[in-house]
Amino acid sequence: MKKSLFIYFLLLPFILKAQSVSNLIQHYQERAQTYLVKSNELRQYFSINTDGIHMYASPEMKQLNKAEFTVFWEDLEQFKALLKYTDRAYQIEFYENHGTNRFSDDVASTIEILKQNYRYYHQPSNNPLAGIKVAIDPGHIAGDFKTAQVEGRYINMKHGGKEYQFWEAELNLATAKVLKDSLSKYGAEVYLTREIPNTSAEGFTYEDWKKSHLRKKMQADGLSSPQIDKKIKISYPSQIYREYFLRGDLEARANNINYFNPDVVVVIHYNADEKNQGWSKPSQRNFGMVFVPGSYLKKELETPRDRYDFLRNLVSDHTQESAKLSKHIMENLEEHIQVPAVDDTTEPNYLKSVAIRLSPGVYARNLRLCRLLNAPLCYGEPLLQDNEKELEALSKIDLSKGIIPNRIVEVANSYFFGILKYIEEK
Repeated sequence: MKKSLFIYFLLLPFILKAQSVSNLIQHYQERAQTYLVKSNELRQYFSINTDGIHMYASPEMKQLNKAEFTVFWEDLEQFKALLKYTDRAYQIEFYENHGTNRFSDDVASTIEILKQNYRYYHQPSNNPLAGIKVAIDPGHIAGDFKTAQVEGRYINMKHGGKEYQFWEAELNLATAKVLKDSLSKYGAEVYLTREIPNTSAEGFTYEDWKKSHLRKKMQADGLSSPQIDKKIKISYPSQIYREYFLRGDLEARANNINYFNPDVVVVIHYNADEKNQGWSKPSQRNFGMVFVPGSYLKKELETPRDRYDFLRNLVSDHTQESAKLSKHIMENLEEHIQVPAVDDTTEPNYLKSVAIRLSPGVYARNLRLCRLLNAPLCYGEPLLQDNEKELEALSKIDLSKGIIPNRIVEVANSYFFGILKYIEEK
């Protein structure tokens, strides 16, 4: 008996370690399945086993068991700290160069130094959001109808003898300004990616950007001067906008947000009914939805940067926290603006193809901005702009005159109460 007990206690550390590793394997496999893996082909690019989490450059490399990058379980907490305390550029460089090595003392020392720089102390306060940093991204940039047409995000229709013309970027910015005001009054430090209509995150109007940056962007893509001239001549303005301007603007927004190091990020958009072809008449349908990072599709892990983003979303707790935050916001949207969450009867076809449903109205989706941000986030689309009742309410907006419809205030308040509930529960 004594001998058996001696052997048991001798083996106990190894037993506990094996149980711990088993729990980690199960936890990250479940996380990958719940939030990230929309297409089973993705499993050809990663594995989770007793050593840790392995990423592979191709299915062939996985078959050869030649990992591109490994997070060993012993290094997991250090890797999570690296994701928290370093910037995206450093993380990508680390992913591309570290390979399957263990974390060195130099890396650990670097992380420890950065931890000291990121420590933030605030005075005790009765304000419930004191010390909380919130970043708000009002989607798009348009401050006039011409720019909104280039973005392809506007309403322009006649109904019941009235003409309705407004654009999403203005709705987004108005919502962000109301939300910022509420959060600030409760003690939060708030950052907006843009505060001036028609101005990008880098401070350019779209027209100024075309004059100063477009040709450089095209040259960086390997186009010659004659090819650039031809492409500019034959391309639709919306094509130039999406292919060259939007990509850089989203990256600038993400960089600015990540530098701010927020506790919460809200990305503000408004939706339109996909079944309302041409958007020349009102829709009778109305529903809301919100997005969090995840739901990678086939061919979305083909570059090192894509695989780094996947690994970061897998290892970081931000994906789970995003789901919690977004659930609170979705519930408050339903309560305060009385628009139901999208369900099986109203779900757009594209959601079935590209998203993973997590809870009513809450979906994981691999949107570019979701993928780039390194914080708990909610990407909101609370209602359909082309709904018959929403048309009447939203069309009253005129930010240039300080006119913000009450409907916008109701949406902003829903975000506010959702954020407040999330922070209270942390």
